[in-house]
Amino acid sequence: MIKKTPFISDFVANQYPIEKFRKLICLTIDIVENYLLSLEEGFDYNSSTISSYEPKYSAYISFGNSKIDSMLISNMLEEEQRFKFLGIYYNAYETLNDDEKAIFNATFIDGLNDYEIIKKYNTYSRRIIYIRKSAIIKFCLRSGLDKFTDIV
Repeated sequence: MIKKTPFISDFVANQYPIEKFRKLICLTIDIVENYLLSLEEGFDYNSSTISSYEPKYSAYISFGNSKIDSMLISNMLEEEQRFKFLGIYYNAYETLNDDEKAIFNATFIDGLNDYEIIKKYNTYSRRIIYIRKSAIIKFCLRSGLDKFTDIV
C-alpha cells in the first residue's frame, strides 16, 4: 500500500517557478507586516514606504519592485480591504501542515538560512528543501499569488 504524503511531490513542485513564488511571499509578508502595524497602532498606512524600500523592520530581504507593490496595495487603502487581504494570507497559511508551517516560519518570518534550520529542527537539507517547496507552492496557490509571477 502506498503511503499518502502531506507534501507536494518533487515532480509536481518542479513545474512551478519556485524562486518567483519566494519573491512574492517575501513581498506579501512585508505588506502583511505593514497592514498589521497600521491596524494595531491606528496610524494611516503609507504605501510609499514599501515602494521606496526605506528601512523596515522585517526578517527578510525584499526582492520586489514598485510595480508589484503598487499592484498589491493600490486598492487596499481602506481598513476593510486590508482585513480581507489579511484573511486571505492567514487562510493560505492555515492550509499548510505543521512541518510546512515550521519551515515557512523559519525561512520567511525568522529569516533563518538552511544551516540554521537544519540545526534547529535536527534534520537534513534535502528534507528542508522538499518541505519548503511544498509550503511555497501551497501558499502561493491558495493565496492567489501565482497570478503575479509575470511581474516578478
